[in-house]
Amino acid sequence: MSDILIKVLGTAQDGGYPQSGCDCPNCQRVRKDKSFLRYPASIAVLDKKAKESFLIDPTPHIPEQLERLNQAAQKLNFPEDHLKEILITHAHMGHYTGLMYFGKEALNSSGLKVRGSSRLKEFLSNNQPWQALVDNGNIEINIFIFGQQIYDDKSFNIEAVQVPHRAEFTDTAGFLIKGDQKALFYLPDIDSWDGFRAKFADLSTSTDYMLIDGTFYTKEELGELRDRSIKNVPHPPIEETIEELLENKLEKNNSKIYFTHFNHTNQVLNPNFNNQFAEDNIFFLDEDMEFEL
Repeated sequence: MSDILIKVLGTAQDGGYPQSGCDCPNCQRVRKDKSFLRYPASIAVLDKKAKESFLIDPTPHIPEQLERLNQAAQKLNFPEDHLKEILITHAHMGHYTGLMYFGKEALNSSGLKVRGSSRLKEFLSNNQPWQALVDNGNIEINIFIFGQQIYDDKSFNIEAVQVPHRAEFTDTAGFLIKGDQKALFYLPDIDSWDGFRAKFADLSTSTDYMLIDGTFYTKEELGELRDRSIKNVPHPPIEETIEELLENKLEKNNSKIYFTHFNHTNQVLNPNFNNQFAEDNIFFLDEDMEFEL
């Protein structure tokens, strides 16, 4: 067995599933049956040897996701203070706003390490209410350098990989996580594969699992819903990504591909959805899935 476990804490787009105020068929279904509920995209790295955990992206549903992480940690006999650091991909709503729960109104943490790009550190340090977390000593912000390994004293390592995504506030990272046996690349958000194909091909030669942006299944699914257009929220739709994977424009070698970060309109959320691509090592991420590295 490996020393490193990846725990999936969420697989939905930033607004979660169901999405507030929406009565689309998918959201109606989950309101009738809570077993279909999904939290915003997030994963955790559990180091079974050191009995420590590291969380990637504190979402607005962090209380429920911390409970999910704590349950996994308890099964492995981790101490109560197992959470050592939070890493953040970027500053869009579903990926960092859970930090509020570490303030004095809630957990009131002391010196919890948070790691992001230099732009993210600047953003958190100079904008309320995040600045208050720093000033009150609830969090301590460290930076990563894109393309460099973050840790050199642990049973695993993480490298931040810069990806093209809307940069209203900060830049965006994907994370390459290397255990003692396998590796996983986590990429919940990207605007387009244009300009990233070569890097994707390179990463696919050195990873066993790739958890990638599957926000929309088609470009058309948003339609006129809330006057939204995919032009304003660009993500490569699953059907086009799969086409590129199968045509080897996005080389995947022997990596297993898992889509995540599903918008509430995505047909993947229909319980009758049929994965026709399992033979091609293409899958769809579920809540609570685990990967041994």
